[in-house]
Parts: sequence; C-alpha cells; structure tokens
Amino acid sequence: MTRSYSSLLALCLVVALSAAAVACNVPVFRYALERWPADSYEIMILHEGELSPADQQRQKKLEQASRPASSHANFVIRSIDVQAVDDAALKQLWNDHLPQQDESLLVVMYPRTVREAPDRLVVAKVLNDSSVEQLLDSPVRREVASRLLSGDSAVWIFVPSGDKEQDDIAYRTLVDQARHNQQSLELPPQDELEADEFFRADNPIELRIGFSVVTLDRQDPQEQMLLELLLASESDLEQLDQPMAFPVIGRGRVLYALVGKGIVPETIAIASRFVVGPCSCQVKDQNPGFDLLMSVNWDEKVGGAVISEEASGERVKPILIPIPSGKP
Repeated sequence: MTRSYSSLLALCLVVALSAAAVACNVPVFRYALERWPADSYEIMILHEGELSPADQQRQKKLEQASRPASSHANFVIRSIDVQAVDDAALKQLWNDHLPQQDESLLVVMYPRTVREAPDRLVVAKVLNDSSVEQLLDSPVRREVASRLLSGDSAVWIFVPSGDKEQDDIAYRTLVDQARHNQQSLELPPQDELEADEFFRADNPIELRIGFSVVTLDRQDPQEQMLLELLLASESDLEQLDQPMAFPVIGRGRVLYALVGKGIVPETIAIASRFVVGPCSCQVKDQNPGFDLLMSVNWDEKVGGAVISEEASGERVKPILIPIPSGKP
C-alpha cells in the first residue's frame, strides 16, 4: 500500500497559518526554537516488590537526566510497584509485556498533548543499561539538535525502507527539494524583522534559511528508541514498508510524516514555506506535531540568541484554507 500524507499536512498547516491577530515577523522555525519548550514524556518503571540495586541505579540515572541542572531531558519519571496499586490499565500493561523474574519494565508514554498517536504508549521494554541509554540519547538526535541550534530552519529525518530503489528515489527527491527551497525561499523583509523589539543583528545563532537531511538506519541499535518515537506517532506507520521523512523544527518538534510516494517536491515545499514564514500562530498547541524526547538544555543553548517576543497566550479560532493535495 502507498499513502500520501497531503490531507494530514493540509489539516495541520491550516491551524498554524491562522490567527493573524497575534502575528509576529519572526519566522516559525525561529520562534519555535526560542519560545516553545519541549513537552514532557511520562516514563514509568513498573516492577514487583523492591527494585534491585542495579535498577535503583538506573532509576537514579534517569531522574538525574530529567533535572534542569543536567541534560534536562524532557520527561518525568515514576516508579510503580504493580503489586501495590489497583490500576487495571497498569496491570494489563505489565501482563502484556511481562519481563522475566526480578526484571523491571521501562514504559515510555507520549506527552498528553500528542494528538495523532493512536494511544500514548510509545514502547514498553525491559529496564536495563541498553534501554536507558537508548531512551536518553542517540547520535541522530544529537545531530538534529546540533543543526537546529546552528540555525537550520528544519532538519528532515529520513528513514529508509530497505528497498534500495524506493529509498534512492525518495532520498534524492528530499535532498534536491530541500536544496531548492533553501536557495529559493526568503526570510521576511529585513525592515519587518528589525521592527520586532527583540531583534538582534549580531545574534549568536544566525537567522538564516537552511534545510538538511539526516538518515536514520532502522537497524542501528542506538536509534531504536528514536525509531519507536517516530513510528508510533501515527496509527499505521509501523505497518508501512516505505521510506519516510519527518521534518523537525524548533526544540525537536516533528511536524508529521511524509511516506513513500507522498515524498514529492510539492509536499516538501509546503513544509518549507510554512517553517520560514512569519509566525502567525504563537501558541504552541495550535500548531502541528509532537516533540521528540531529547537530552538538551534548550534554554541554556539558546541563551542570548532570542529575537522574539513571548506570546500573550491569546487563543483564536483557526481559519480553514485550501492546500493542494500531494500526488498519489
């Protein structure tokens, strides 16, 4: 089966292109980097009886990672003894993924703001050193964060299917169109940008248009958590054996998935125009997508690079506009 995500794209972008009453001149990608804190995942450690000494250390490592003074990973953590709670859903989760004796279960749940995921469960797996490391960080996530903090407007995560012919076509289309968009699109006029109170011409994070592509190898053990985060975000992605592309902006916000023959110049261009356009909807939850789980202290990294004014929080009703469908 092939699928174009143009209809989902239209639905998402229409919300973000509305609300002109709270418009600002700063591009969407830059406003997202400066002003949209990453939503928090819920991490649960399920166990029977007391945690083993090794699992206690793993729990401490996770707790440390979620503190602002450290890497400030965007999650909250709870340790739950399934014998001590009367929660049918938790007990079912435990029984569905029953670990071996004396093992604990690491459960990763999307933030409550995620709308497209069929349920909040990302993955449940045995708590061990490997699962903790996969959860906290990976090379692809580090590279994505580095590029966003260097000023890239969006970083596309490309996930090959394993079919070389399909993958080569999709990858080349993505790279070529990203390069074309980088060269052809323009930022809002300089005088409009400078009209914003917080604009700084000597900003440590250059305000520029830049699109890049990072490939995620499905077989890389270090990237299994990132792969789960992406594939569980929509109802049928895990069942599709086609190449996929996910645009990431701001502080690790994934807008949506393009899949197979939906990876075409038109849909890639729509995303590019959206992220470099003026930020017409500053309230984060009126915009598409979900945040990746990343170990990045964004506030510290962005620091003195802020050029946008914080939104008032005013909410307005979205206005629907037509967006052309992608090719089947």
